[in-house]
Amino acid sequence: MPTGNIRKNYIYNLSFQIFSLLIPFVTAPYVSRVLLPDGVGTYSYVNSIATYFSLFAALGLSSYGTREVSRVRDNPKKASKLFWELSVLRLISTAICLALYLGFILLTGSDMRIYLAAGIVILTVGVDCNWFFQAMENFKALMVRNFIVKLLSVTCIFLFVKGPDDLVLYFLIQGGGMFLSNLVLRAQLAKSIMWIPPRKWYFGRHIRETLVYFVPTIATSVYTVLDRTMIGVITKDMTANGYYEQAHKIINIAMTVITSLNVVVGVRTSYLFAQNKRKMIREHIYRTFRFMFMLAFPLAAGIVACAADFVPWFYGDGYEPVVPLMMLFAPLLFIIGISNVLGTLYLTPSGQRARSNRAIIAGAVCNFILNLLLIPRLGVYGAVIASLAAELLISALYLSYSAHFISVYQVLGTGLRYLLLSVGMFVPVFFIGRALESSFSVTLLQIAVGIVTYALLLIVSRDPTWLDIKKFIIGKLKKSED
Repeated sequence: MPTGNIRKNYIYNLSFQIFSLLIPFVTAPYVSRVLLPDGVGTYSYVNSIATYFSLFAALGLSSYGTREVSRVRDNPKKASKLFWELSVLRLISTAICLALYLGFILLTGSDMRIYLAAGIVILTVGVDCNWFFQAMENFKALMVRNFIVKLLSVTCIFLFVKGPDDLVLYFLIQGGGMFLSNLVLRAQLAKSIMWIPPRKWYFGRHIRETLVYFVPTIATSVYTVLDRTMIGVITKDMTANGYYEQAHKIINIAMTVITSLNVVVGVRTSYLFAQNKRKMIREHIYRTFRFMFMLAFPLAAGIVACAADFVPWFYGDGYEPVVPLMMLFAPLLFIIGISNVLGTLYLTPSGQRARSNRAIIAGAVCNFILNLLLIPRLGVYGAVIASLAAELLISALYLSYSAHFISVYQVLGTGLRYLLLSVGMFVPVFFIGRALESSFSVTLLQIAVGIVTYALLLIVSRDPTWLDIKKFIIGKLKKSED
C-alpha cells in the first residue's frame, strides 16, 4: 500500500515544481536587463535545438518508468529491477543522442561554444532519476534537493553573469544546475533500491512499451519547443524569440501551480487502477478538476488584468511586446489544465496512452501547419495563436475519449462556475491597473485585491472546493488542540 499522503505530497511536489520555475522567475528581471532581448532570444532558440536531442535521449522513459514502478512499489525487488533496466536504457540512448548532437554542431557550423554549453541538458537525461522518486511518492527528497541546487544556481547567475558576452556562462550555469541536481538525488537511491545483477535485466518489453510514451513526447515538443525554433528560422529575429520566451516563462510558472497536484494524484491513480477502484478514481478526477479550475481561471484573469503594469517594472525597458503575448497566452492555463487532468489521472494510468497519442499527434500537426501559415504574417503572435489552437484541439479530443468514464457536462459546468467567479475578480484588478502608474507596489496591490475578492466570492457562493479546504483546516486545528 502507498504510504504517501496526497496533501503532503502535493505540497512537496508543488514546492519542487515551483522552485524549478520560480528561480527563472526570480532571475528574469536581472537576466532580461543583462542579456537584453537578443541574448534571451538566442538562449531560447539554441536551447530549443538541444531540447530535441534530449527528448530523443529520454525516449519517454520518465512517464513510462513512473507508471511501471508505481504499480510494483510494494515489491522492492521488482521496483529495483525496473530501475536498473530503465536507467541503462537511458544511458545508452543519451550516449547516442550526444554523438548525434556533436555531429549536428560540426555539420551546421554552429557556434561551438554556445551549442556545447547548451548540450548539458542532453547529458542530464542520462542521470535523471526524478521519475523513480515520483513513483515511490518520495516528493520530499525531490523538494529538498531542488531547493539547495537551485539556490546555488541563482547565486552563480547573479555573481558571474554580467553582460551579453556571458551568454555561454549562463548556459553552463542553467544546464549544470540541472545536472548537479540529478547527481545529488542519485546519491539517495541506495536507500530505495537493491542491486540486481545484469544477467537478470530484460529490455525487450521496455523498448516496445516506451515507444507508446515516446511518440506523444516528441509530438508535444512541436507546440512546446518547435515554436521557438520556427520563430528563429522563419523570422531570423532573436529579439522576437526573446519576447516569446519571457511571456511563456510567466505562463509556465502559473501552469506549475495548476498541474502539480496531477503528478501526485496521477501516481496514486495508477495504483487505484491496479486495484480496480473505479468509483474512487472518478472522485479523484472530479475533485482535481474543481481544484484545477478554481486556480486556473483566476490566474488567467489575473495575468490579463496585470500584464500591462507588470511587464515594464519586471522586465525593464524594451520588453513592451511581452504584454499582449502574455494576454494571448493566458487561456492556456485552463485549456492545458483539462488535458493534463485527463491525461495524468485517466488515460495514462488506465493504459490508454496509445489512444491519447492520436490526440497529441493531431494537435502537433495542427500547431505545425498553423505556425507555417501564421508566423510569416503575424510573427510571434502567430505562434501563440497556433499553440492555443493545438491545445484546444487536444483537450477537446481528450474529453471525447473520456466521455464514457466521466460526465463531460459536469466537468464543463464546473469550469463555467469558476469562469464567472474570475470575471468578478478581474474587474477591480483591471481598473486598479488602469488608474495607477506601473510599479512593483501596484502589482502587489492588484494581487492582494484579486485574492481577497476571489476568496470572498468563493465564500459567498459556498464553493464546494472552498468548503472542503475549510473542513480540512478546521480538522487540523481541532487535532492540534487535542
